[in-house]
Amino acid sequence: MTLPDALWLAAAGGAAAAWIHLAWLAVRTHRALGRLDRTPPGRSPPSLSVVVPCRNEARGVEAAVRSLLAQDLPDLEVVAVDDRSTDGTGAILDRLAGEDGRLAVVHLTELPRGWLGKNHACHAGGLRARGDWILFTDGDVVFAPGALPRALAHARALGVGHLVAVPRFVAPGLWERAFVTFFAALGSTAFRVFELSRPGTRGFVGVGAFNLVRRDAYRSVGGHERLALEVVDDVKLGLLLRRSGVPQAAVQSAGLVAVRWQHGFFPSVLGLVKNAFAATEYRPLVAAAAAGGLAFLGVAPLVATLLAPGAPARALGLAGLALGAGVHGAVARRTAGASGLEGALFPACALLLAGVLVASVVTASLRGAVVWRGTRYPLDRLRAGCLRMARLPASGAPGWTAAPAQDATVADPLP
Repeated sequence: MTLPDALWLAAAGGAAAAWIHLAWLAVRTHRALGRLDRTPPGRSPPSLSVVVPCRNEARGVEAAVRSLLAQDLPDLEVVAVDDRSTDGTGAILDRLAGEDGRLAVVHLTELPRGWLGKNHACHAGGLRARGDWILFTDGDVVFAPGALPRALAHARALGVGHLVAVPRFVAPGLWERAFVTFFAALGSTAFRVFELSRPGTRGFVGVGAFNLVRRDAYRSVGGHERLALEVVDDVKLGLLLRRSGVPQAAVQSAGLVAVRWQHGFFPSVLGLVKNAFAATEYRPLVAAAAAGGLAFLGVAPLVATLLAPGAPARALGLAGLALGAGVHGAVARRTAGASGLEGALFPACALLLAGVLVASVVTASLRGAVVWRGTRYPLDRLRAGCLRMARLPASGAPGWTAAPAQDATVADPLP
């Protein structure tokens, strides 16, 4: 075997092995996730406060809030936090509050020093919440009838203090759906939810559309004050709770919770540019390695299948393509109600996601900041306020606390 043949074989074999590993993680994840639609609503549900941070959500906030108010819960309050909106969000919320006394509207007009806007809105809503449980969700998430009673019953049946429901992604366009579900496929394996039932493991989970947490657990870990400058606050809330020993579980919403991530393919791609560098905790080498790995996962199987000179390398490339398409397609069916044909686009989606990560690093580095909803957050301050996964012990380990948000310094408003 010549050196070029060996290199082809190594590349194709490495890609196939990586997809075998990801497929194994995907299967374990699927088996660990329950289904919300299979949990009947419980009797005498506990009181629930739903915190909905909203900034310029006029397009979908009315449907989202009405779906919350339609839930069959005897002791429900909805706390909608209008975070400095410049469209009609505040007026819509005030009108809905006039129709239903269970809706309370908190209007924020300023962003305090040392906070990201959404995190401060969640904090303000959490202070206002009076329920035994708090659900943190977004202003564009729509809930089917019975979703929240079932979720409370599911959490109580498992005896957990934090429940995440994976939403159904609404994505009408093929490329939008393919990109969003490929990101979901990789994200679902990264969380390692199959470890959540075992104390001492490092798995954790958090999703912005549906973080349901006992109020006493939320406040015992310091709430969003511990996450004041976390761009991926939903994920880090799950990390904070899990590492503090709060029992945690995740469930497929099976369409009972639905959200459109962004309206269109290009907004979906651009929206992720803000978050991608934060997901690597602002570490350029980690981001570079992740981008390279993504590109390899997408390119190596396809190129080996088409161009490798030897049959073994082509066969391994084809196996990598089949596995990648299978994993992506299965997640697309479960999370978006899709046909699964989106999996055929996984090589392009992998390359695109790698490009998004590179663009996120370059953009933040050149600016020296992350710009989010009209506010500039210096990169050094975001790094200082980052709750790092690698520095925390496994769940349930005693004697640690996250760094207080006040140590993270302040945000600089844009002129």
